[in-house]
Amino acid sequence: METMKSRIKFLFTTIPGVILVNAAIIAVIVAVFGTLSGPMKEWGIAAVTEKLLAMDMNPGDREGRIIMLYHTIAIAFVALVTYLILAVVKFKEQQSANIRNIITVGYLLVVIFGLGFAYWGHNWAFHGLFLVGQALVFYAGVLLTIALWPWNRAYYNPEAHYAHTRKGMPLERAAFFVMAAAMLGSAIFGAVAGSYWGNGHETFLAENGVRHVHHSALQLAIIGHLHIMLSLIGIAVTLIIGRWFDWQGITHKIGIRLFIAGTIVLTLGVWLVVPFHLYAHTIIYFGAVFAMSGALMLVIFGWAKLIREGIEGREKVGFFGRIGALIKDPLRFGALWQMVFMNFTVSGVGIFMAIKLEEIFRTIPFREERIALTGHWHILSALTGTIVLFYLMSEVFPIKGKLRQWFGWTIIIGSDLAFAMITLFSLKRLWVSEENQQPLVDFYMILTDISLALVEIVLAIYMVWLLFKLLNRKIFKLGGMAALMLVLISCGEPAEDVDPGSIDLRLNVVPGSWVTVPPGVFISGLNDHSIDIDYTYEIMTTEVTWQQYAVYLNEALTSGEVTISDGMVRGHYPGDVFHNGRHEHRFPAGDYDYCAFNGQKSRLRMNEGIVTVVPGYELFPAAYVSWMGAWAFTKHYGWRLPTYLEWEKAARGTDGRAFPFDEEPSPARANYQHSHDPFDDANGTTPVGFYNGNMHGDFQTIDSPSPYGCYDMAGNVAEWMGDVLHGSHQRLIYGGSMMEYAYDLRCWTENSGIPEYTSFQVGFRAVRSTTTSVTGETEVESTVHH
Repeated sequence: METMKSRIKFLFTTIPGVILVNAAIIAVIVAVFGTLSGPMKEWGIAAVTEKLLAMDMNPGDREGRIIMLYHTIAIAFVALVTYLILAVVKFKEQQSANIRNIITVGYLLVVIFGLGFAYWGHNWAFHGLFLVGQALVFYAGVLLTIALWPWNRAYYNPEAHYAHTRKGMPLERAAFFVMAAAMLGSAIFGAVAGSYWGNGHETFLAENGVRHVHHSALQLAIIGHLHIMLSLIGIAVTLIIGRWFDWQGITHKIGIRLFIAGTIVLTLGVWLVVPFHLYAHTIIYFGAVFAMSGALMLVIFGWAKLIREGIEGREKVGFFGRIGALIKDPLRFGALWQMVFMNFTVSGVGIFMAIKLEEIFRTIPFREERIALTGHWHILSALTGTIVLFYLMSEVFPIKGKLRQWFGWTIIIGSDLAFAMITLFSLKRLWVSEENQQPLVDFYMILTDISLALVEIVLAIYMVWLLFKLLNRKIFKLGGMAALMLVLISCGEPAEDVDPGSIDLRLNVVPGSWVTVPPGVFISGLNDHSIDIDYTYEIMTTEVTWQQYAVYLNEALTSGEVTISDGMVRGHYPGDVFHNGRHEHRFPAGDYDYCAFNGQKSRLRMNEGIVTVVPGYELFPAAYVSWMGAWAFTKHYGWRLPTYLEWEKAARGTDGRAFPFDEEPSPARANYQHSHDPFDDANGTTPVGFYNGNMHGDFQTIDSPSPYGCYDMAGNVAEWMGDVLHGSHQRLIYGGSMMEYAYDLRCWTENSGIPEYTSFQVGFRAVRSTTTSVTGETEVESTVHH
């Protein structure tokens, strides 16, 4: 009993103990909740986790769950960073104990009750305790900032090797102090927005905020809060690594000043995002350059020190001998190398995106830009985590000998390969066509999963070793560990299209039919806004088919409305009203691309001046149609494209469901990424009305109309909306496609693209008004956007 008490006392009253508990909790959270999305969800592992742990996974709560999950991980990691600061910086013993105890209770409340509220039913008492935990963590931060006060003469250090003022005030302590104070201010910055928003969070995690022209003050505050907190955590970790390496000399004197300046400028830049967001980004760039330059000073010092220690006592050491000395200890080398590698996968990519934003990234759908941004944030967070892991393995709970080599290099190679693959995945559209990207995506994801699995295995073995050592009071020596890395060179060829004639298709939904949507209030958006559409309208039961679009093109060719040359249909568009928006492009009256005949998966052909459809594809949804081409089709028949609110109401009805059907997507209900329908291997569309409850060949479907009777409003092809947003040339795309994950099929999930964009993933359907309606097509401007 006494032994158990002493071990519990060690775990919760000593710095090494609380670090061990914290690291174990973070590892478990990442391991368990990492199974709920991405490939793990496709492979069915997510369903096993959800059932085994009895999770409550309402699809409408996805954004809220992720925000809670991110906060629990981030706050737990902030607690870990705080423990490390207490370990490497001098404090009074009582101050250190108070900070340690308060932040421990705080982050445990956040983790237990935050995750409990998010994933096991919305018990609001849990939410209250989650907020109490956050308040305690904040209070611990206040105590830490006070304890770091650099003008306390008890900590003055006039030694010439370290950065200090003329009176001896240590600038390194000042850098820690400025970082901590900035983090408190930035926490308030985000908390104020969160307290007003409640369960809102209609920003980056709502997957529809980045490209909006008009951001509310709350959206700007949340986006700024995210960026500055990640930056400040990175600065804190870099300062801790500096203490580990006993950073000193000229690089210390320069680097510490750069960190202080960078922290102040970054923080001011982010705080100015709300009132002056057009200028704040420039300020943030300057701050980032200061901070990155400070990290460079540490890397220069640290690498020089590793080489110097590695060749000590040796004569005539050449280039390769110095490299060998540099990488001799993978844990110490890895901590600095990850800072360098971060520039290739995070900083460099971010700068490239900023430069090429309009030229490249905003000519492809928003979903692709969102993937790049999400990858950018996750890599930054994970790289910071590996740096801390190297420090723990080397200094807090050290491992030695061959195990140190195996663990160190596995983490370096595994994490960097994974992050490189994620970076390439996020930028894939720069070198591969949309139609051919799936084999490349599969290749990147397989390597990512293998690489991250290796890192997680190492972490699991390390944690088991620590627990064994703690519980048995013995040194547990593990044998050598071997890892085989299989690097594939070929990504494979795209799968061939499936011949529709080879499948017994039993279709009974009539293309060209209409359903009526009555006037009234419906529940819209992520946060259940009540929206009143006070008129009746009709919307197509199905997406416009290849056959329907071919008929239109033949009529338009005869009337001279369109021309076809070099595989492209072109026609007149009267132009957009230009509002001189920050990212707005001019689209004046003129001829524009309507439809791409030469798309790899286009089903249109020209035979003796007549547009025809490849036999068997007549009832498949038309694709490769630009917004202009969809607009022209509807105008030709006296119809129009739906506004996003009209489309959303037709898709989800009035009961607030997340999907058109009152269930989560399944392969029998919708065509989405890896849904295993007969056309899935080639990323193909299914015929309109395919999910009608019939057996097609050996594939059984469930009848899955929307509440008003529309088919394929989740998956198959995504659909153009008619809204012309004030101050933007981007056009909205709703519904998700056959290449989207299931959560992207929710009725409110938004994508966007330029009006000339054509894709095998994007089609459309039309609406027509039956009572007093929205006026005209191009004049319809959605200025109220959820």
